[in-house]
Amino acid sequence: MTRQEKRAFGDLRHRDRKQRLQKLLAAKSRPQTTENLDTPALVIGVGPGVCTVSIDGDTRLVRCEIPVAPGDEVSVRHEKVTAIAPRRTALSRTDPANPHRERTIAANIDLLLIVAAIAEPPFRPGLVDRYLIAAARGGVQPILCLNKIDLGGEAALEYARQLPVVRCSTRTGEGIEQLRGLLAGSLAVLAGHSGVGKSSILNALADAEQSREGRGTGLHTTSASRLYELRNGARIIDTPGIREFGLGPVTLAELRSAFPEFTSERCRFRDCSHREEPDCAVRRENGPRYRSYLRLVGEM
Repeated sequence: MTRQEKRAFGDLRHRDRKQRLQKLLAAKSRPQTTENLDTPALVIGVGPGVCTVSIDGDTRLVRCEIPVAPGDEVSVRHEKVTAIAPRRTALSRTDPANPHRERTIAANIDLLLIVAAIAEPPFRPGLVDRYLIAAARGGVQPILCLNKIDLGGEAALEYARQLPVVRCSTRTGEGIEQLRGLLAGSLAVLAGHSGVGKSSILNALADAEQSREGRGTGLHTTSASRLYELRNGARIIDTPGIREFGLGPVTLAELRSAFPEFTSERCRFRDCSHREEPDCAVRRENGPRYRSYLRLVGEM
């Protein structure tokens, strides 16, 4: 190749680099359109490979390859979730199919409403305690909702005596307005055993016109976690009923956090475990909460 030809190719490469640089600078200086921006959204439902999000009040089904949960704050671009914001709080359990894997049920929630029936199905204190531990672990404030209070149930009432509790009956309406007031302006999750009446409580809290789904038909048994909005500003995630709630390894500190009434001030020892220490006031009471505590300690 002659010197003249080399110079010609050099000039051509220089011109190409200059044109690419000019295009790059022009693209950076050009105002971004909505197609180039990530849109903030709130996850309100999750399915295989997709999730339902709320964007400025509009519901949209988008693709999702990131593990998300109702309540997650995400970014959406081109009908696909591109990122998830750090979670402030979370409610999690072990995956029933893989006890070594954790599954997030709901994210960024303020309240966990643990729904338990006085009867039909029978009250299960062990499941309530597991929810309390999960709430403490995830930084969520728990509230026990004893449903079907019109059926009696002294054992459940005695167990819940020292817990934050709301007594409800969707048949008589007892406790519904109190519960509505507690949930106002917050993001809450309803959780509990199958058949305890979570959907009935949600129907009592808001008629069909106030919910995001089931308009004119009411809400039925929940098969997947969904988020609903009420007129008083409450946002409620309704989760499917479960029969077991796995936690994985539980520390003594996490267990104590689920039993706040067993404070060290009631015992002789500052780090009292309430098991074998002499003169422990908690041991002397030997109530239903204490017996449940011992069962959980035995599982550690």
